[in-house]
Amino acid sequence: MKLWFKDLDDTYRDALDRPRVEALLCFVHDDAHASSPPRASEVDWVMRKASLSAEDSSHSVLTLPECEDAVGMYVSYLKRRNEIDFVFQTYDRDDDDALNRAELGAYVRYELNHGDVPSDLEIDWLLEKLDIGSCMTSEKGDGLVGRTEIMRAKDEWCLMPDEVATTRHRRGDDDFSRSTTLEFSSPNSREPAGGCCVVM
Repeated sequence: MKLWFKDLDDTYRDALDRPRVEALLCFVHDDAHASSPPRASEVDWVMRKASLSAEDSSHSVLTLPECEDAVGMYVSYLKRRNEIDFVFQTYDRDDDDALNRAELGAYVRYELNHGDVPSDLEIDWLLEKLDIGSCMTSEKGDGLVGRTEIMRAKDEWCLMPDEVATTRHRRGDDDFSRSTTLEFSSPNSREPAGGCCVVM
């Protein structure tokens, strides 16, 4: 990281502007074998998130410590980028790079609730948990779920309190005390047959 920063800091200001941060993220993509270069919205997000911790968040350059934080955050995002891309290619019908209430409902129905339509109460609860802002394509309280906000959807859905969860399903038997062996619903499944959350 320090070597990349030093190579890109050709102005000798100990800071990188947006084009140089984008070049830094390209190095990260090459290192992570990512399939495509960083998108403009991703670079903007990194610039915004990294500068939030700075005393002057209006500045348009990132120092080495800010770049180190930004790269760590971006690498975490990159690990789930393909999954996020799938969600938005499938459910973002208006192509605004954010899921509205109806699009979120379709995502929940087919990806988290086994084809059953979620209740309004469940969608309200989930939207409140996810619509936290500080993301690439959505602001806090705008009623939209952006690319980084959607990463929490599955966890929040599984943690939904029973008094809210009127349609949420767990596959198989809810009595987890009978068996501690995880069975997968299909050979390619990444999720145990007992549901999205397994407590042992």
